[in-house]
Amino acid sequence: MLMVVSGCAYGSESSDLLTPTPLQTATEMPVPSPLPTSQPTPLPTDPPCLLEGGIVERVMLDSAALGTGLYATIYTPACYDPTGKYPVLYLLHGQNMDDNFWFDMGATRIAEKAIRAGQAPFLIVMPYEERMFDPPGDSMFYDALLNDLIPWVDAHFATCTERVCRAIGGVSRGGGWAIRLVMRNFETFGALGAHSFGLMQADTWWAQKNLETHSLAEFPRIYLDRGDKDYLAEDIEYFENALSANKIPHEYHIYPGIHNKDYWQAHVEEYMQFYMAAW
Repeated sequence: MLMVVSGCAYGSESSDLLTPTPLQTATEMPVPSPLPTSQPTPLPTDPPCLLEGGIVERVMLDSAALGTGLYATIYTPACYDPTGKYPVLYLLHGQNMDDNFWFDMGATRIAEKAIRAGQAPFLIVMPYEERMFDPPGDSMFYDALLNDLIPWVDAHFATCTERVCRAIGGVSRGGGWAIRLVMRNFETFGALGAHSFGLMQADTWWAQKNLETHSLAEFPRIYLDRGDKDYLAEDIEYFENALSANKIPHEYHIYPGIHNKDYWQAHVEEYMQFYMAAW
């Protein structure tokens, strides 16, 4: 399935300055020549490829971890250069959702707007967890992302593979997966976003365990948030308290709302600004 995100052209009209009328004299003195008119400098225009916008497509790759295909929706930015080195943002959905969730929330639209305004272009990869109701240890989604999806993306797209170029985030169960992947693969991701996340077993311990081998300055950028009436508040507070007690740098926001799409939709712009800030 191929969906093209359309771009918009923005410009302005300009006109030549009027030629001044020569002054009339009472004597037969030579009439002065009109002053030359100044020509306005043309406004810079965006390249056509930028105005056309990026491309969103759904792909399926073989997953040894799952023993079947893994679906993912991928956004490629406008003016994509196959010889470039693009950062990659991995966005994960929660239960009762699919890989269109972040697209429907406007993540690619926000990226398009930012790139046209000067943001460094980047890829967005939104995988689908088919076995989303299995216990985390049984679903094999962790292994599929780490061992199948990320290497496949790096092999098929012009990506920057440095830690600072790779960010991951998710809502609900997807936020829990993001924490698990980051805390157990410390050198893989430079930014972590967990929105109304479902905390998974032992991941708080892993966050603290990393302090034995890494300084506080080496931790990834972290953004946590939840609604003030989120039913997962207790677990979210437990994880955040552990970060605070160990002085691990992070942002933590509590906004009005519950655990639903309306809440995440209200803050998706902030989420995307956080992810894009490093690039």
